[in-house]
Amino acid sequence: MKKIFLYIFIVILITACAGKEKKLSNIALMQAVTPVKQEESHPKDFEKSIPSSAMMLSSLVTFKKSYQKVYADSGVISIAAGKDMIAALKEDEIGFTMPYCSALALKEKYNNIRVYGYDAVIYNGSSMDIYSAKECASIGVYKRVLNGSVEIVPNYIIEWAGSRAVLRNMYNGQVLYNNDTGIPVITAAYINNKPALLQNNGYILTYNEKLKSFVIEGQIPAGYSKIYHQEGKFYGLLSDENKFFVLDNNTLKISEEKNCHVSSNSISALCGSTLITDIEKYHDIPKSENFAASSFSYLTLDKSNLQIYYLETLWQRYLSFNNTAVKACVKNKEVYYKSFSGKIYSQKNGKDKEIPSFPKNCSFKNVVLNYGEFYCYGKVCGKFSSPIKNNQNAVMYRRIEDNAIYYYFDKLN
Repeated sequence: MKKIFLYIFIVILITACAGKEKKLSNIALMQAVTPVKQEESHPKDFEKSIPSSAMMLSSLVTFKKSYQKVYADSGVISIAAGKDMIAALKEDEIGFTMPYCSALALKEKYNNIRVYGYDAVIYNGSSMDIYSAKECASIGVYKRVLNGSVEIVPNYIIEWAGSRAVLRNMYNGQVLYNNDTGIPVITAAYINNKPALLQNNGYILTYNEKLKSFVIEGQIPAGYSKIYHQEGKFYGLLSDENKFFVLDNNTLKISEEKNCHVSSNSISALCGSTLITDIEKYHDIPKSENFAASSFSYLTLDKSNLQIYYLETLWQRYLSFNNTAVKACVKNKEVYYKSFSGKIYSQKNGKDKEIPSFPKNCSFKNVVLNYGEFYCYGKVCGKFSSPIKNNQNAVMYRRIEDNAIYYYFDKLN
């Protein structure tokens, strides 16, 4: 599919003030820019010595790498993220990740938001409001011409519904184009410093100022099931195996991951628990149907509740008291056990395989965990952890599993 996509791809580019609004403080997206400082904790530091506390020696110590949640808010209607800015829309305000413009009051209710650079458009079925986060003000409020989709690009606002499209000046609202393109429009874009439209036959139309019209400049191939645009790049899902792709001029990137779910709010996709953007991959991400990603954060919007995670993992330490023994059984000379994570594994020839449950007729008799190894009827039949340090009081064991490190102890006296 990748070869077909590359060979068919034939995009040809021929040539290359409003008053200040009241600032609010009850939405503070700037909290997402810098993560909350936490006390440093690292497994290597913990392994330097065995704890002297009897309570600690009877406990399970867990280190997990996780994404720090740095902001949460409720009542959020729509979100958008670009490489420069995150924006969130609420019923009565709009918020930005800008140090001098965290939020502005709204006079009307809107239900959608789009961003490009430091500009944003919020809209409903009848009107739209254009904002400059740099100016921290509304540029203008304009009546909708078409009851369809809206996109913001540098200096312009584009509306489209079916095969009709409207182009207007962002700063004064002047309608520059209002016509039928003849073929349904899928998305609006910004190509070679010009407003553009992508039709469902793959043709790219760009706006010609002299002709006051959209003209064909190129074509992209079929083969996608979903396609969006943001900040000069097309992105979406391939029809074949729902792989995520990003198309930046003549450069095409296709994910190895399959069955992805693409975001309409930013250049990003979730493939299972892996987040893929146009520049990076992040693993073990919380899953969400409505999400977005910037260069520094991952946003989820669930039933109007906004969560923002800082895209840098931190080690976090957890302590579990009254640690219970590891449960293990043997069947047909193969050991099965339930780990600290709650997952059940089978182990054969030193290799672990996760299974949904213990097999039937698996014997728990005469199976013990001793010095990090499983003994079945007095003989070693599997390995669970590694002893890494000992003193006169205890032995420290380490088990690495997925994105976590577990430490437990055998007391010697």
